[in-house]
Amino acid sequence: MMSGFSRSCLCLLAGCAVWLSASAGLHAADPAPKTDEAGWILPGANAGAGWHLRLKDARAAAAKDDKPILILFTGPDWSSASKKFESSVLHSKEFDAALRSAVVGLYVQHFVNADAPEEQVSANQSLRKSLSVPAVYPCTVVLASDGKKILGMIPGALDKKAYIEQVAGLAGIALPE
Repeated sequence: MMSGFSRSCLCLLAGCAVWLSASAGLHAADPAPKTDEAGWILPGANAGAGWHLRLKDARAAAAKDDKPILILFTGPDWSSASKKFESSVLHSKEFDAALRSAVVGLYVQHFVNADAPEEQVSANQSLRKSLSVPAVYPCTVVLASDGKKILGMIPGALDKKAYIEQVAGLAGIALPE
């Protein structure tokens, strides 16, 4: 004969087992992130296309085209502010029209939930530290076309119009009327 306490514990354990198996099933259904040829996790659809993942690649493109580098430090797998900013600002027609072709984009992800390659995690952390980027996500840093001189920083998420105006001002980009 089982006591009431024993029955309660048994029911609690059974409920936990059902919840854990359901959770595992949901997690297993999450799609794997897309990666480049070296296994680095690519920006999600909310960021739009055309972002570099490595500073050396962004510097080469910026020097070739004489364009400033727009570095976005983001937490796309955990930061709701980053997700909202990317979908409402970076993936907008206004951003595309004003800035997309005028800057070289570098997408720097701070991962919490994704199994990211150690090389990518280390490179992103080193870049964040070298530029003294605060732990505020999203955060934008604008570099000169030499890829070294910092033109300015925008911590946090601004609305679309304010963000575009600030980046343009820092980078010396004339906005279309």
